[in-house]
Amino acid sequence: MTNTYQAKGKKVGIRPLTIEDSPLVVRWRNNPRVQQRYIYREPFTIEGQEQYYREQVESGEVIQFVITENETGRPIGCVVFHHIDAQKKCAEVGYFIGEDDAVHRGYGSEALKLGVHYGFAVQGWKEMYGVIFKDNEASIRGSADACLYPEEDLPQVKCTDGVCRDMVKVVCRKDPLTAQLVSFVIPCYHSEKTIGGVVAEIEKALLDLPQYREEIIMVNDGADAATWGEIKRLCRERSSRRGICLARNFGQHSALMAGIRKAKGSIIVCLDDDGQTPADEVGGLLKAVKDGADVAMASYEKAHDSAFRSFGTWINERMCRLMLGKPADLQVTSYFAMRRFVADEVLRYRNSYPYLLGLILRATRNIVNVPVHHRKREVGRSGYTFGKLLALWMNGFTAFSVQPLRIATWMGAFFAVVSFLYGIYTIIKRIVNPAVPMGFSALMTAIIFFGGMLMLMVGLAGEYVGRTYISVNDAPQYVIRETTDTDVESDR
Repeated sequence: MTNTYQAKGKKVGIRPLTIEDSPLVVRWRNNPRVQQRYIYREPFTIEGQEQYYREQVESGEVIQFVITENETGRPIGCVVFHHIDAQKKCAEVGYFIGEDDAVHRGYGSEALKLGVHYGFAVQGWKEMYGVIFKDNEASIRGSADACLYPEEDLPQVKCTDGVCRDMVKVVCRKDPLTAQLVSFVIPCYHSEKTIGGVVAEIEKALLDLPQYREEIIMVNDGADAATWGEIKRLCRERSSRRGICLARNFGQHSALMAGIRKAKGSIIVCLDDDGQTPADEVGGLLKAVKDGADVAMASYEKAHDSAFRSFGTWINERMCRLMLGKPADLQVTSYFAMRRFVADEVLRYRNSYPYLLGLILRATRNIVNVPVHHRKREVGRSGYTFGKLLALWMNGFTAFSVQPLRIATWMGAFFAVVSFLYGIYTIIKRIVNPAVPMGFSALMTAIIFFGGMLMLMVGLAGEYVGRTYISVNDAPQYVIRETTDTDVESDR
């Protein structure tokens, strides 16, 4: 059986193994670095490799590709399929980089993606799996890039040299090259006890949605060492998880902007870190987007929030309807999915007072609600204090609408007319009845009332002027202290 399949990625390509590659394979497999990652550790010989090729590769019992470097064209390693089961439509897959100067460059995971795509697209397999030593974090992460996720621990597997090592079985049930990438953005605030469960629930939900694959971006909103430590631990387990640590607490919407700016998916899903937003129901949001919605927003029949938070949500709803033109039948929540073009439009906003709902409503009105269940909070309490909710409302009032200034203008006009009419009334009353005493209390009440109204209007105008001043001074939306991609980074 002749295998002629070839494919190229951004950095590497794969081509079928030939008998002429035998000396290369022998050298690679006898490399101690490669050998220690395999159960079979006996020395390879050219004669044995050539016999293996004739008996297993040519017969189709084993399918093996050589990984080639695009820049130089040189062979650098292999992708191998064996234990092929035509009835169950599954196979075991493995890969290695044989050239020492080609490791830690992302070549292995990219070649594995090409190989796994071959399994789905050409062979029609429904599942591929591999076995990796549990301490080989780089291979586990590289396999996760190709949608092979840890599924089963294999304790104390015996190698041919007699050493027993713990291994893990990784399984793939989706094509990494055709599955649509969904980016999950989670702002985290004192959530070291809950964020792990949220991440696990997202990944479990996506296992049942083979048309999608995920990346998870966790944004630590402030110098919370415990939460950041947990985020880094989670990111070490899978390369599809990414962490961002902000230099201080910038607020939920700034944290979301930081995460969205790093997201690569064609769909971005934003949700909370406390487990109250059900990640296992994300399929409904994704389906609504697939069916044509630009934004799919979760709606709750019954929200399990405190009375204070529920009141804040009610105020926010009314404010959005009045100031931002939100449709009356649209329920706004912190759990939603949006298309890439909406996210790109949101990211055009560079000023220091982001308000995500206002940015979304500015980009599109093709927004639908998807009913989901809202859970009770199991750990901790809401990070929104009265001051933070007030700041959020003020942001919504002033960030994307001049409606407050127009209301102030109409109120000023109304009270000016009332004052003018009241002045005419006072003059007429004095003319008709000169004995009517002039009221000091009424005068002081009017002065205080109109003085207060004037101060309110001036303060409102000052809020706009102040925000403009801060924005002109290029105040950042957020500052990144650290990420799991690089050691230290500053961003805005």
